[in-house]
Amino acid sequence: MLPPAVDLLHRPLAALVRAYGPPSSVATRDDGQHIVFADGGASVTAIVDDDSTIHAIDLTFPAGTTYALDVDGTTYRFTFGTTTSISARDLLAADAETEGANFRVFRRGEDEVFVLSFDAKTSTLAHLLIGDRATLLRLGYVRDPVPDQPRFPFVAPVLRHTAVGDGSGPKATVLRLDLDRAGVVRNVAVIVGSADPSFDQQLVAQVGHDSYAPAKLGGRAIGSSVFREIRH
Repeated sequence: MLPPAVDLLHRPLAALVRAYGPPSSVATRDDGQHIVFADGGASVTAIVDDDSTIHAIDLTFPAGTTYALDVDGTTYRFTFGTTTSISARDLLAADAETEGANFRVFRRGEDEVFVLSFDAKTSTLAHLLIGDRATLLRLGYVRDPVPDQPRFPFVAPVLRHTAVGDGSGPKATVLRLDLDRAGVVRNVAVIVGSADPSFDQQLVAQVGHDSYAPAKLGGRAIGSSVFREIRH
């Protein structure tokens, strides 16, 4: 599995499916929809919106893998397992924003940032996250520009009942279920289809009977969307 060859931000999820095949896992979390492609110790995680547009990608690759990243017109190369926290700090001093115990955040452009995360023992690059500033704010890497504003935390829906298991097998179908504020499924769409369209359409009908604990915003139930991957 090779690192993505192009900048994937703001492109449809289909761009990753074309490159890597069906995802290995899908999860709806409080901070967004996470779609994971993984193979041989490497992984590419896309954080997408409900329309399957990519707003951040999190890369993890074996030691020795180099990734080239354009930052305001200059190309930098980072090597997993080799690039150190100190060398990154010195190289990108003009673009540094914030840092934590094992990560550093850098400005990539007006509305984009990237995060280098380092192994706690070796202080060498473990994974690289690139995304919109707003998305990385939700992920907890970027500071809130208005820290004293009222907060309305989002809690993702939780599956209560389904007659369709996640399954196993080489094929995968990814579905988006639109829920009302009672957790009732109101619409189902195929986000990533398998090579078996008739099976996909059967899934659409079957998962339409799923039930969820609804999403909450600031403690109040709201309508939302949830992603499911079903392998077969």
